[in-house]
Amino acid sequence: MFIGISAYNHESAVSLVDKEGNLIDYCKEESLSRIKGDRSFPRRSIDRILKNNNIQAINIERIIFYEKPLSAYLIPLKIASMYIPQSNSFIIHQLRNFNKASISCFIDLAKYFPGNEQKLSYIDHHLAHTLTALTYSNIQKNICSIVVDGFGDRSTASISYIKDMHNIKEIWSSEYPHSLGLFYSAITDFLGFNINEGEYKVMGLSAYGNKDSRYAKIIGKLINWDDCSNKIKLDLEYFSFYKSIIDSYSKNLIYLLGEPRNPFKPLLPKDDDFQKYADIARGAQDITIKILIKIFEHAYKITNSNIFLFSGGVALNSASLDSLAKLDFVEEIIVPPSPGDSGAAIGTGMYGYLQSTNNKTNITTPSLYPSKYSASEQSDQIEKLLSNKFRLITMNKEESLLITSKLIQKGEIIGTIISNSETGPRALGNRSLICNGLNKESVERLNTVIKNRSPFRPTAPAMKLGIAKKYYCLEDALITSYYSMTATCMCKENSISRDFPVTHVDGSARIQIVKEGSILDQLLDLMSPKGIEILANSSINLSGDPTCFDLIDGIMVCSLSPLEYLLTDLGLYQKIIK
Repeated sequence: MFIGISAYNHESAVSLVDKEGNLIDYCKEESLSRIKGDRSFPRRSIDRILKNNNIQAINIERIIFYEKPLSAYLIPLKIASMYIPQSNSFIIHQLRNFNKASISCFIDLAKYFPGNEQKLSYIDHHLAHTLTALTYSNIQKNICSIVVDGFGDRSTASISYIKDMHNIKEIWSSEYPHSLGLFYSAITDFLGFNINEGEYKVMGLSAYGNKDSRYAKIIGKLINWDDCSNKIKLDLEYFSFYKSIIDSYSKNLIYLLGEPRNPFKPLLPKDDDFQKYADIARGAQDITIKILIKIFEHAYKITNSNIFLFSGGVALNSASLDSLAKLDFVEEIIVPPSPGDSGAAIGTGMYGYLQSTNNKTNITTPSLYPSKYSASEQSDQIEKLLSNKFRLITMNKEESLLITSKLIQKGEIIGTIISNSETGPRALGNRSLICNGLNKESVERLNTVIKNRSPFRPTAPAMKLGIAKKYYCLEDALITSYYSMTATCMCKENSISRDFPVTHVDGSARIQIVKEGSILDQLLDLMSPKGIEILANSSINLSGDPTCFDLIDGIMVCSLSPLEYLLTDLGLYQKIIK
């Protein structure tokens, strides 16, 4: 058995890979701690995975960490030292917190799982991302891997050629601090959203922006692709993340754009400054797509491959994929369901397996729901909570689905806590809030009342493949991405889908094609004769909280919000309203 760990920088996570190269369990620390984006050492996740699979720690062959900590620590320190005295506080912070950086993985393993620290080894960060994407690819030979993120342990973007699973060679990289990911995060910060969480909001906001506006054009000049060196070039004058522990952007950016948005004030389309901030977001989104196109073009030039793995935090930018798929040399783009750092734990675990054998020629594609969970493990707590606040409508599965379909037809919103949870940040039906995707009132209530989300953020539509082809311009290169809700697409010209409440203001939608036999597929089977072909789908959580992991989390969301119905493995429940 092999354990892969990602921790200390973004969302901590753990994977468990067996001796046959199968991903058999996966868990994010935030799912158990209930701290959004928890980046601490994933003690709870490791403990849960060992107990879930009846494994003694002694039976773990290797534990692999998803970056090389010393490199990840020293490179930012080296860059910061070039900007003394402005960077003094950054340098002091780094030195004082040496033992809190990822270098402490060895210490934490020794503390919580004594003896296992001797099994610890390290993997290059971008290789971890590459192996995660490769795990989800049906083609695992003679293809190209592109990784773009904020910062790995050496670089901010890379291109590798994969001859096979055991022969992966990096052939291009872009060095820190010239980072597309950190640029986008700094603009996210300027717009008043949380870094590593609010980038989705910038994407949603950008659809309201004017690409020809002054602000959009200004943003487009802050970062570019240098055709001479084939490198990303960031105008460092306007950013501070490389020399400040507090500020991601400098005063020069404020002089250029005006005051940043107040993060404590809601941003509404009716606000006087809304268009300005939307134009800034549009500029950031457009230049991101432009640079990604340059990276893909360069990757094709140096690898001659037309099949691409795409991972790293920037691959979460679902609004960019449609443009990349339209490039004439692209045959397929494979984005893993969790392309960021939490998902990198999967590739890290696979690395342990690959290092142990040279015989395997292919890795089995994992399920989109690898995080093992059964409501029975919480039966005592669940029974007490449910008996006081909920009534059981039915525990029969077929009857639960039938009643749920009728409730959705009536405009109700249903929360789902079904079987294992999803790998990535997109809820695909097992941990979802769902309603009729064509009912405007229901979609708005789901989005702004129950979820308390920003009104400019769209809700995703879920549907069968045939319906998706009917309403949307699908790209063949992204078919697998649509199943994990990883890519947006445009409505067909003059299609009624442009007026669907799940369609964004620019005519795009981040669609989910439901897998045959899944819970959403079964519900659509029941509702399509009644004219409901599309469900609105969003993760079940309250704004600012992690997605629900277990039924207790779902009960809490239901208790603290207007959500009334929960569809679970134990049956369909209704909240008792007193």
